[in-house]
Amino acid sequence: MNQQFRKDLDIAATDRDEAQVVAYKERIEANKIAHKKFAKAEEAFEKDVDKAEAKAMNRDPITGSPGSHPVGTGIGTAGGMVAGAAMGSVAGPIGAAVGGVVGAVVGAAAGHGVGEAVNPTAEDAYWQRAFITEPYFNRNYSYDDYGPAYRMAYMNHGKFADRSWEEVEPMLKTEWERTKGASRLTWDEARDAGQSAWHHAGSHNL
Repeated sequence: MNQQFRKDLDIAATDRDEAQVVAYKERIEANKIAHKKFAKAEEAFEKDVDKAEAKAMNRDPITGSPGSHPVGTGIGTAGGMVAGAAMGSVAGPIGAAVGGVVGAVVGAAAGHGVGEAVNPTAEDAYWQRAFITEPYFNRNYSYDDYGPAYRMAYMNHGKFADRSWEEVEPMLKTEWERTKGASRLTWDEARDAGQSAWHHAGSHNL
């Protein structure tokens, strides 16, 4: 082995070692950056979850209690104002004004109760977490498949709360093909999900 060859070999080895050191440092720096990005993403995810849970709670803007429905409350308020004003008008303009205020308060409470019959936001949030734990869950399907069955059931429960699942099932079966959207479930596959959602919605009124 001549002297020049050995020098070239030493230089190549040195270059290789230096490249390894540089690559190692770059890998460490890349890992640091990746960890920072992951930490930020995780923090953002936790904030989004907190916001979603807060939204699902629909807290009453006055009392702070969960489950407030502005739509139901608003409808009750408007209806109560009209009824109260009509009754108060017997006593003249002042009576109408007072009657309207009292009617608004009573109507808002009534509307709030109607809105509370079914909370679609809370129901959807619940089933998104729970559907994979249900005995009928099939790993070949996702929430996009089961979700329409849950929604059809709990939304109809709000309309037919005085009826049993056995009474409404034929109607829901007929309606399924029209409302299933992109769900891949047949009614036989969706039935158990619908029944679970029906009973879960009804459990809030027990």
